[in-house]
Amino acid sequence: MSKGKIRIIGGKWKGKKISFILDKDIRPTPDRAKETLFNWLGQNLNEYTCLDLFAGTGAMGFESLSRGAEKVTFVELNKNLFSELRKISTELKCEESTEIFHQDCMDWLEQNKPENPFDLVFVDPPFNKNFVVEIFEKLSERKFINENSTIYLECEKNLDISFIENSYRVYKEKFFGGKSYRLLKKII
Repeated sequence: MSKGKIRIIGGKWKGKKISFILDKDIRPTPDRAKETLFNWLGQNLNEYTCLDLFAGTGAMGFESLSRGAEKVTFVELNKNLFSELRKISTELKCEESTEIFHQDCMDWLEQNKPENPFDLVFVDPPFNKNFVVEIFEKLSERKFINENSTIYLECEKNLDISFIENSYRVYKEKFFGGKSYRLLKKII
């Protein structure tokens, strides 16, 4: 299996490269999109709790930890990527700040209920699979988020997101190529 590399772009691990197994289904978020996102969020994520759904390479979660997040929960179905996430967590010596689940995201959302809502949730599902509506329903009904939570949604540019209009407010948005990147807040 061949390997790819992603780079942590800020915080205590700035410049650190993370290896991951190349897979046709993996679309690592490009550095320029990550940089835009973390400029939107601010450089300091101290004491944030984060949920990285469809974690893939773990780029968003590890970037958050590098910038001071208190804890990141990763959920990844791909066995090889799950193993890599555990390995990276050990290499970065951040095992106490991570929970890593090898599970389908929909099942995980259905079977878990957090003690407190997450501060930041990364939603980057496989494209053209129609997961987004169900994910947002589960996040809300199972109390993974509240009005103070921020949701990052990375999806295909042409995905109809009108279903969120009455429940979520898009407050940052950018498009690169065929992808869209959005930050959302729940409307109370």
